[in-house]
Amino acid sequence: MTSHASPPSDASHPAPPAPDSITPNPAERPTCWDLALAFGTVGATGFGGVLPWARRMLVDQRRWLTDREFAELLPLAQLLPGPNVANIATVLGRRFQGPRGAAAAVSGLYFCPTIVIILIGFAYAKWGQTPLVQHLLSGLMPAATGLVIATSVRLLAGLKRHWTTLAFAAATFLGSFVFGLPLLLVLGVLGPCAILSAYRLERLDKLDRQRHQGDATP
Repeated sequence: MTSHASPPSDASHPAPPAPDSITPNPAERPTCWDLALAFGTVGATGFGGVLPWARRMLVDQRRWLTDREFAELLPLAQLLPGPNVANIATVLGRRFQGPRGAAAAVSGLYFCPTIVIILIGFAYAKWGQTPLVQHLLSGLMPAATGLVIATSVRLLAGLKRHWTTLAFAAATFLGSFVFGLPLLLVLGVLGPCAILSAYRLERLDKLDRQRHQGDATP
């Protein structure tokens, strides 16, 4: 009697991780040293605001996040108390390496700026009112503004293409910038509505994909 080998079960072939997962594979997971070095570089080179530099490091250089993941993480960082990039470093450090990763990322972020700001404080107290220093500070403002605008455009590019997403982004801009409402109030009102809208869109997309898969099945 001949025996037929049964096909391998699905348990022996686990499904590959989703490409948009925020946590990399264990072999690709950044170490505490990687986190400290990466955020240390951001802190040392992020003149005029470190958010554009943090996005470039996380998305373009290290590829620890996608554009969409960074756009989803930024509102959480803005809602939490403290600087935005420090909150991002805390969240990602803890997600990759636990509490030690969070401590390494935040320590790396603030190591160089702490030393530099102490030296600049002494220098500014002595030469801050000279015309050369005043012209230097004025010249840095357009560059810093351009970096913030470039980051905003990239964040918009990572948003889901739907009119409700753009509507919530426009409402947040109008509420916080045009009307000068407190950011916590704007996020507290629009945030839950945007979350429910995103959840509904995801469900509709999932149902649409399932329907197309059913139509394609012979």
